[in-house]
Amino acid sequence: MKRRLSAFIALIYCLIGFNVTQLSHGQSIWSVPIELSPLQYGQRPLEQLERPYGWSWLPDMTLGPDGSVHVVWYGGLIKEQSNEGTVDLLMYRRRNADGSWEPVRELFAPGEGGYTVRTSITLGRDGNLHLLYRAGTRILYRNANWRDASQPQAWQPERVISDSGYYVALAADQTGGLHAFWSDIVTENTNPRCYRCGELFYRRSTDNGVTWSPVVNLSRTDDGDNRPQVRVDRFNRIHIVWDVGADWYAGQGQPHYGMYRRSDDGGLTWSEPVRFSLPPAVVQEIRQQQNQVTTGNDAPKPPLETVQQTALAVDEVGNPFVVYRGVHNDRLYFQRSLDGGNTWTPARELPYVRARHITDNNLDYYSLAVDSTNNIHLLMVGFVGTSLTDTSPALIHMTFDGTRWLSPRIVMQNELYPELPRLAIYNGNQLHAVWFTRSSLFELGQLNKRPVHQIWYSTAQLNLPAQPGMPLFTPTPIPTTPTAAAGVVIMPTATPIVLPDEVRHAPALQEPMRWELYGLQAIGIALALTIIGIGFIGGLIMIRRSRR
Repeated sequence: MKRRLSAFIALIYCLIGFNVTQLSHGQSIWSVPIELSPLQYGQRPLEQLERPYGWSWLPDMTLGPDGSVHVVWYGGLIKEQSNEGTVDLLMYRRRNADGSWEPVRELFAPGEGGYTVRTSITLGRDGNLHLLYRAGTRILYRNANWRDASQPQAWQPERVISDSGYYVALAADQTGGLHAFWSDIVTENTNPRCYRCGELFYRRSTDNGVTWSPVVNLSRTDDGDNRPQVRVDRFNRIHIVWDVGADWYAGQGQPHYGMYRRSDDGGLTWSEPVRFSLPPAVVQEIRQQQNQVTTGNDAPKPPLETVQQTALAVDEVGNPFVVYRGVHNDRLYFQRSLDGGNTWTPARELPYVRARHITDNNLDYYSLAVDSTNNIHLLMVGFVGTSLTDTSPALIHMTFDGTRWLSPRIVMQNELYPELPRLAIYNGNQLHAVWFTRSSLFELGQLNKRPVHQIWYSTAQLNLPAQPGMPLFTPTPIPTTPTAAAGVVIMPTATPIVLPDEVRHAPALQEPMRWELYGLQAIGIALALTIIGIGFIGGLIMIRRSRR
């Protein structure tokens, strides 16, 4: 009898421990990453390649109305064995709705000589894929029907958006309008802190990219403006963020802060800028830490409140949400607005993760997207835990459910260095991610080894209800209205939008809450102690009866 009781108690302990372990270490929802880019020099000798590809990096992605995935990136051909001559390419690959991948396509050859082809692609409600890209030093626009985009001849002739520029961002609105943003060096900028640094410029089209409005300088900071991200909400308001304070292309300046603006009238006027930086308490903590460590380096450093890699999402009720990183402490922070972008909550730190060190790579992006239940999904490169290690950084997925961040999931971590992730959601519950990897962090130091840049893809299915996207339609061109003069800001009438309680407090569906895990452990312990107590009492009763 005693043996049976002991065995029963042991079984209860095993079951409780098994269940808690399973809940704490759930299976990854992401598929095994697959490489989209073709074989290149460095993976194979040049003479063994069918095409002499030299690199594949800087991807962007959009989704078709049927769930197809359309990926573009910067590729190149090596013209000479000495690697002195190159042909810049804009590459394309499509994943069909059934999950099959079509072959890699060379869409255009925008230039020669290694001029970075930055890209931004989006699906318009007219059924076209709209593409903004850098060709040489120019910024160009093209479009093609989403069904035929794999054929270079299906793309309409190029239209020049700007004679020069570097970073690009493109969005299509609910009425068929297009909104193009790009950074460009301003030769008249004599700011000694950032001499001839770039600023952020904007144009819009209301006729499917045939004609474009005059150029507007959207930033006017004289401090360098880079890495724009743009979103259009369900009310057709345009939200844009970017980084201020440094221009990598000009090689000038120091990082300062993130910037946000919004347009309520299709890009005619813009709200006053909102700046994002670290809160005073964090700045004080950084100051104390730096006072304890003296490096002997007198080179100018960014302000302690400096942030970078400002990323943007807009939820289903039109409220923007931003994530950025501190430059001095490698931590991530987020802020949200509950009234459409007029006011913002204080900055709060993301748990569980750290950013990669700023000296490792200061050109990276974060990417955000919103699912059908208004959860915010973040794709980032960094480390899980509170301390950095000698391992390569991981590609990490995190979810904010309206009240808290859930535990991170690793999408990819190996000897490669992931960078520039792009995240998109189809039907509210299908996650799609693309990114590129470097074969080493500082590739120029490996003289005997050819650096390799590869494009990767992974997908995940969420246990959430589907939410079909906006239907396609043939937009009616809107007469072009003169754009407001540069620097003139007309404040829109504030229309507060409060996040519904049922959305704000909706329970997470992807994994158990942390308090549930702790509660389950407590219940298990209490249950085990109860069973032990009952068994002990029962044993005493049985012993006493046996003595009688």
